Amino acid sequence: MRHPRRSRTNALLVLIAIGALARPPLAPAACAPSAALDAPTTLVLSGGGAKGAWEAGVAATLVRGGLAPRLVAGSSAGALNAAMLADGRLDRLEALWRSLRREQVYTLRASVIFAGLLPGWLTLLALDAAGSLFDPRPLRELIAASVDLDRIRASSVRLLVTTSDLVRRETRRFDNRTVSVDALMAASAVPGAFPPVDVEGTLLVDGGLTSRAPVLEALEADPSVRRAIVVMSYAPDEGGARPSTLRRALEEGFEMAMIHQIRRDTELARLKYPAVDVQVLTPSAPLRVRPLDFDTSGIARLLELGGADAAACLAAWKAR
Repeated sequence: MRHPRRSRTNALLVLIAIGALARPPLAPAACAPSAALDAPTTLVLSGGGAKGAWEAGVAATLVRGGLAPRLVAGSSAGALNAAMLADGRLDRLEALWRSLRREQVYTLRASVIFAGLLPGWLTLLALDAAGSLFDPRPLRELIAASVDLDRIRASSVRLLVTTSDLVRRETRRFDNRTVSVDALMAASAVPGAFPPVDVEGTLLVDGGLTSRAPVLEALEADPSVRRAIVVMSYAPDEGGARPSTLRRALEEGFEMAMIHQIRRDTELARLKYPAVDVQVLTPSAPLRVRPLDFDTSGIARLLELGGADAAACLAAWKAR
């Protein structure tokens, strides 16, 4: 004989399951802000190499849809996106990503290629002497051709770019007045991949080491902000993959550290600034692209997904 309590429990579980299936899929987290839509807003971009294409699609669609950020902040690839948002030409931002090729971002140094031809321990010694795997010139040329410093200096949108000071082991910040090609180059200079950049006598590297998503720095820079949207290019349920190469192992470790740092800084921002609506906008589906995978078709897909995720947020905001 079936126990009545067990039957009721099973029936309840079935109803819960049916209800879950009937619910619409979860939207990105920033689609339900508690602050008014016209509240002073900061947009915080965390980068992530090729994943920055999704963030560019999000940012461009949000701004076209009526979001007017008072301040844009970013590190790594997010720093270049933020600078181009402050520039104000969204079509230029999207065109940059659509036309981007791997060779414009990184190429192996000649000394690194030569090291692969050496026997035994000489390979390791040659790699160590190279200082970095990639030649910084292609990325520097890309940045110099993409940003208009005069427009950024005259922009009404405040800019905040973060880098990491290797000597002081702290965050170094740049704004509309102080940002430069060197600063943007430093913001993306992942140690080991690119060499440190000397900016006014200080060696700077990727801002992600100290502040991957600079939401705390953004809120400190502008106390009038009442809403912060942190754009993070990792879906909530996205997991890592078992690494089969040294490169994959390094990428997985770097990405795991980045995800946890963004989550930590977001929670700290909510505690430190309780009057600010701090939200995290994430992809509606895993991006399934590695930071160094600058494939033209893949980039186009990320731009489209970013635009669709942002459009879903805008629709949810307007429905409130």
